[in-house]
Amino acid sequence: MARDDGSRTRTESPQESPGIPREKKSNPAMQFVTNAFLKPAGKFFDGMLRVVENAGLTNQVQYPFYLSQDTFWYSVAHALFDFDIHGSENVYPDGTPAVVCFNHQSLFDPIISCVTFAHYTRRRIHMMGKQEMFDVHVISSYVRWCYAFPVKRGEHDMDAYNKALEFLRQGELVGIYPEGTTNGGGYNFLEPHVGAARLAIDGKVPIIPVGISGTDRILPKGAKMPNFNAKLTVKIGKPIRVHEQFFGQSNVAPEELKKIVVHVMDTIKGLLVY
Repeated sequence: MARDDGSRTRTESPQESPGIPREKKSNPAMQFVTNAFLKPAGKFFDGMLRVVENAGLTNQVQYPFYLSQDTFWYSVAHALFDFDIHGSENVYPDGTPAVVCFNHQSLFDPIISCVTFAHYTRRRIHMMGKQEMFDVHVISSYVRWCYAFPVKRGEHDMDAYNKALEFLRQGELVGIYPEGTTNGGGYNFLEPHVGAARLAIDGKVPIIPVGISGTDRILPKGAKMPNFNAKLTVKIGKPIRVHEQFFGQSNVAPEELKKIVVHVMDTIKGLLVY
């Protein structure tokens, strides 16, 4: 419509009005690739993993695949970045369970977390990953083959908790990001959740702290492309046992759990290199 002063205003469509998000346009090419290749591939590899598990061949098939991915990603990280791992002597031998806690700076962290334990100790680590990652076809299949399992964020996911507890009872390592999501990088940690402390108490296992330094510079939160001019350092700390006083107790006070996990994250801060 025209104003009396000759200036003109534009009638806004609902999509352009403030506060109303625009509808995302679908990409026909991407939809074709997803439906023709990614979904079938994901279903195929999921089915293969079920066959391997049901046949009791995880050590013969899944474990070698896991180690092959360690070799690949370690080679990539070592070739592209100034990459070092310290403290592998603090990891218990195979068959000894522990909860492993990491700081979380980047989407690159899960790969580095697995490489940290697989490369020198050759141990499996069952990483808890957000459910959304397991909703993506091929990614879901790939991380499951690498021993990851989903957890629903923002709620008490007892299925994931019981699965983690069962891994501990089998003598395995369970990896957790107590912050729950990526932080602001460096020493800017988020307030930790108490699940790691509760799991370590219920499983009667130590907590191994791991500090990851540099992934916030390599692949910062929201970044599209990695920065190859960065140093990446991982330090594995000595096992933490301050929570052992609560072993056998089913109702540990929330404030005590918070103290434990805060101590863990403070220890991880001391492992960072910046």
